Amino acid sequence: MTEPELRNHIATLQRWLDSAWRRLNDPALTRYDRRELRNQMKQADAALRKCLGLVSEVKPAQTRGRVGNGDGDQFAKPDLRFLA
Repeated sequence: MTEPELRNHIATLQRWLDSAWRRLNDPALTRYDRRELRNQMKQADAALRKCLGLVSEVKPAQTRGRVGNGDGDQFAKPDLRFLA
């Protein structure tokens, strides 16, 4: 999958989970329907985590392919001091 496809899939899963949470609040759902909905939500959550992991793997690969400033570090170490 390309990054735009992953982003689209992530957005779709997020929208579905949002609507599922809202539907879970419906008092008309039976115990069985609630259980099934929660099981589907767990599957969607696992798929969302997988897609997010793939996006995080794609990002570093893209930044490695780019030419940097030559020092090897993308971010400089901040100079932190703790005041007492």
